[in-house]
Amino acid sequence: MKKNLFAFSLVALFSLLLIRCNSKNNIVSGKISDYTNLAVGKFIIYKLDSTVTLPFGTGFTTNSYTVKDSVEAMLTDNLNRPAYRVVRYIWDPAAKVWNNSNAFMAIQTADRFEYIENNMRQLRMVSPIVDNFSWNGNSGIAEPPFHFSTNDNEYLFWVFSYANTGLPFTVGNQTFDTTVTVVQYDSNNNKPFNAIGLSTYSRSYEVYAKGVGKIFQDLLAWEYHTSFFTRNCKMIHCLNNKCDTTAIRCNTDELAGGQNCDSIARAQLDAGVRIVCDTIPGNFSYDGYGVRLSIISHN
Repeated sequence: MKKNLFAFSLVALFSLLLIRCNSKNNIVSGKISDYTNLAVGKFIIYKLDSTVTLPFGTGFTTNSYTVKDSVEAMLTDNLNRPAYRVVRYIWDPAAKVWNNSNAFMAIQTADRFEYIENNMRQLRMVSPIVDNFSWNGNSGIAEPPFHFSTNDNEYLFWVFSYANTGLPFTVGNQTFDTTVTVVQYDSNNNKPFNAIGLSTYSRSYEVYAKGVGKIFQDLLAWEYHTSFFTRNCKMIHCLNNKCDTTAIRCNTDELAGGQNCDSIARAQLDAGVRIVCDTIPGNFSYDGYGVRLSIISHN
């Protein structure tokens, strides 16, 4: 009887520990309003690093600014829901004044947080706030902002998810005890860079701190493409197990003195003719941009 009671006690204890462990791994960390911290008069000052392409797309450069996002009024959106008007100011260090730069709209309900920026409505948070919970955050956006030549529409189907729920996060010399990371697109999903072909890269993260609001944002998206030209082209004509090789100049622009080698090869395919060239990458260019926000202070 004592043995059975002891065994039962061990099973009960193990079950209790298992429940606690599972609860810790799937902890729901507060309400959305805890992390957005929206109220008229609230503001956050950020360091804004703006990444843009250089002339002719030869690379990137980053310009840094100090901006302040200030919650300035309550209003209603087109669905008659309560909303907040958020004004962004940019600091002019020469004149030592804040200049109006942009205006956004934030809509917060019990189970979702939407943000309208540059006429794009993004669903940035939903309930419950728990690791790995996911949703389509860009479902309210009609057209991608990047305007890339390929794969641009993938942005519309980014799957957002929560990570590091309830954990601390450090920005500069400030550590915030309770935060949640919204992974909008994970850079680990990007393909390896291809220097002689088309390559794309996108990553996007936001971090919110309880009682503060957004404390960090990292968005970077770019597209790389290159042109090609041919050198050392040869026409190989094989007949009766004997091949003759003749140097030939291939050029899609026949007016430049070259020949359309694809046409020649197609026309004489049955005659055993093939064209062999060295393909050499030419000019390359990047297209894209990035935004990084790092909190400096808040009220």
